[in-house]
Amino acid sequence: MAARFSSDQRRTIATLSSAVAIRMLGVFLVLPVFTLYGEQFTSSKPLIGLAFGAFGLTNAVFQIPFGWLSDRYGRKPLLLIGLALHSAGAILAAVPPGIWGLIAARLIQGAGAMSSVAFALVADSVEEGHRTTAMAFLGIPIGLSFMGGILAGPAIASVAGYASLFWLSGALSLLAALYIAIAIREPTRARAISDAPERRSAASLLMVGDILRLNLCGFLMSFFMSSFFFHFPFLARRYLPLGSYYLLLGPMLLAGGVMMFCASWAADRGWAKVTGVAAFVVLSLSGLLLFPSPEWGLQAHPLVVLAVAGMLFFAGFSSLEPILPSLVAKASPKNQYGTALGGYTSLQFLGTFAGGAAAGVLGALGNQFMLATLLMVAALGVAFMARVRTV
Repeated sequence: MAARFSSDQRRTIATLSSAVAIRMLGVFLVLPVFTLYGEQFTSSKPLIGLAFGAFGLTNAVFQIPFGWLSDRYGRKPLLLIGLALHSAGAILAAVPPGIWGLIAARLIQGAGAMSSVAFALVADSVEEGHRTTAMAFLGIPIGLSFMGGILAGPAIASVAGYASLFWLSGALSLLAALYIAIAIREPTRARAISDAPERRSAASLLMVGDILRLNLCGFLMSFFMSSFFFHFPFLARRYLPLGSYYLLLGPMLLAGGVMMFCASWAADRGWAKVTGVAAFVVLSLSGLLLFPSPEWGLQAHPLVVLAVAGMLFFAGFSSLEPILPSLVAKASPKNQYGTALGGYTSLQFLGTFAGGAAAGVLGALGNQFMLATLLMVAALGVAFMARVRTV
């Protein structure tokens, strides 16, 4: 880890990122095959989309309360509560009686809204000028779990069945809770700041110009992500068996990993706005290739076009991931990181819900409607990012 961090900072980042990565591995295992799992309970794409996005809905609802409570009572207790709820929901999702039972389980799973607390703990521990890099280091094991989960999920499901992924997700969350209970030592000021004067209300804080624009960018980024992963399994199975999805996902993930660190490097040198605008442009290109029109006369094999679309998606998405929360923390008062980041992650998960639900409805109507929506989402992202002043 970079020498710019003290030994205590390195220990906090490494311990927290390892614990969160264990939990996130369970989330990512399910992501590339969830819609295929949903088909076991219903043929309705809108209901599958609702189940896919339900996780994001309760995550959105509880992010601000979790961040607000962590500002007052400390980050660690809220991390443990979030992991327990996530584990319970994952286990219930492995044995649902039907599609509505799966939706209910996903709602419980999403209630473990710990993302804002994890971001806030990093913000507590690292100076403002290095937070983007710190969150990139936080993202190393999380990124590895993302890659491992995305690649391994389809392979495991092809051998042990889709439900095995939810059992594994529940177990991993319990393991992460145990690790946090033993290993995490939060900075003293994470508790002390709750007594600081001149605290804004959550509503007024979240209406600050740059914070609002960045939160909306988080919503749009997650909307795009959720829509992509709703449609990806349906598109990929036309050309590859489930156990071979890694051949398609591998190059996509490599592109995303490279771009995450390039974007973090650029943001720490004052190019956050330009990088964010470029990332949304790249997302729009991925949408065009994800749903190409026959009138374009593309000569490449559809599998190659899908691979390029996926690489562009992961490049854009991974560029935004470390930049947006760092800018939110920079724009927020120093004694309210948890509340501000709670607002960001709340909008982010609301985008996950909206993207999944919209993809289910629009997918039933036709791909041209989904493409038009994704292009509009990317255009709004460019507009909001271009107006951000906190760089």
